[in-house]
Parts: sequence; structure tokens; C-alpha cells
Amino acid sequence: IPTGAYRTYKIMKKESHTVIAMILFFMWTAGILYGSLAPGEDLPPMGWLTRIPYYDKWIHFGFYLGQVVWLSLWIRPSRQNRIWVAVPCIIFSGIIELIQGEFFARSTDWMDFAANSFGALLGVPLTGLILRIFSRKKREVNSQTTTGHNGL
Repeated sequence: IPTGAYRTYKIMKKESHTVIAMILFFMWTAGILYGSLAPGEDLPPMGWLTRIPYYDKWIHFGFYLGQVVWLSLWIRPSRQNRIWVAVPCIIFSGIIELIQGEFFARSTDWMDFAANSFGALLGVPLTGLILRIFSRKKREVNSQTTTGHNGL
């Protein structure tokens, strides 16, 4: 493969991962909006989840943890700037909590906001772990490719 073609392939490959992360971020955020703003009777039944203490807070925690992870995988901030990805997600969750009580048939719950914020903040180191795992696997694949070892 000519060097220029390989470089173009690497750029396209990286961009496709970025596009996938972007699409998943927007789908995840749409799910958060629906789950937060739809009337409670329009939401699917929780079933067995209701047996988990504070299940509602765990759901909020997971929503915003996931939002930070997808956003971080999309924009790929530097290590020292990763914490700043959580800030717009926390602000977003605060705005949703405020408008729930004012404009929708839902109530404002500041414990939901606390769970959202904690999930968003924990998403930052989780993203670092995910990126470290994938970069380690990428290095292993690249070293096998350059040494000619194909694992057979």
C-alpha cells in the first residue's frame, strides 16, 4: 500500500470511530431527554428494577456516566482537559431538572441532579480507562503487524 493511501485509510478509520461515538452520544442524549421529560405514565415499566434501593438514582447515574463517556470518545479531549467534558453534561442535567418542574408534568428532584453529577464525574476516569485499554490493544496489534507475527 502506498504511504499516502495508508495515511488516508488511518484518517478515515479514525473518523469512522468518531462518527459512531457522535451518533451514539446524540442517541444517548435523546434517550435522556425522553426519560427525563416524558410524563411518567409514558415511560416503560421498571419491573424488577424497583426492587433495587434507589433504583431511580442509579438510572440517573448511568445516564450521565454514559453521556460523558460517549461525548469524550467523540471529541477526544486531552488528558488534562477530560474533566471539562463533564461540565456541560452537569449543566444540561441541571437545566433538565429545572424545566421538569416548570414546564412538564414532572417534579424537580435535586437528588436526581446529584446522581446525574456523580455519574458525569465518574465518567471522566472511566473514559480514561477505556481509552487506555483500546490504545494498549492498538499497540499490540501494531507491534504484531510490524514484526510480521500474525498470531498463527
